[in-house]
Amino acid sequence: MGPIARGRLSRRARTRAGAQSGFTIIELLIAMVILTIIMASLTSVLVSASHTEIDVNKRFQAQQNDRTGFDKIRRDIHCASAVTQTDGTTTLTPGTAYTAITVTLPSQCPTASSSQTTYATWCTLQSTLNATDWALYRVASTTLPPPTCATTGAVKWVDYITTPLGAVFCLPGTTAPTACSGVQKPTNSLPLLHVALPVNLNGAASTKESYNLVDDIALRNGARS
Repeated sequence: MGPIARGRLSRRARTRAGAQSGFTIIELLIAMVILTIIMASLTSVLVSASHTEIDVNKRFQAQQNDRTGFDKIRRDIHCASAVTQTDGTTTLTPGTAYTAITVTLPSQCPTASSSQTTYATWCTLQSTLNATDWALYRVASTTLPPPTCATTGAVKWVDYITTPLGAVFCLPGTTAPTACSGVQKPTNSLPLLHVALPVNLNGAASTKESYNLVDDIALRNGARS
């Protein structure tokens, strides 16, 4: 190929290269708008997923605490020699709902303190996490009068309880009182304590995502009647 042909090819190549224009400002703006929309959609999905994960974790933790607290109550009541009002001596009135009870634990009970007779008070106070809910505490002592929720050392076991006024305990009688959810004590049976722990992170007014533990726990060391 001679010099003239090379010159023509070079000019032709330079012309073709010069004809390759870049993005216009309109095309750049359209691309940026599309990218912004995509990023906003992805961000919304990620934020929603993050909130869902946090909510699921909170509900799981609340339910787990509910189960753990209920197991602790069950162990206390099964081994108790008496369940009374918070003065440690007055018996519970059948068919009446209570926000607090005291459980007398003989020294052989696994949950007794230092192998001594222990008085464990279970009580509800207004939740510090949600003003419309209640929290369940346990506090124990080896002396009378029994401790109260205001006593130093009270341990919170369950939160977000939605029972009105935090009345979660009830002693069933020989009738079926409303306070005990209609539970009736069978004839010639051990004393029973009806315990209901409804939990909802959305508050007492919510009708969804509720978790409810209910049981009628027998006092195995009580007298049949």
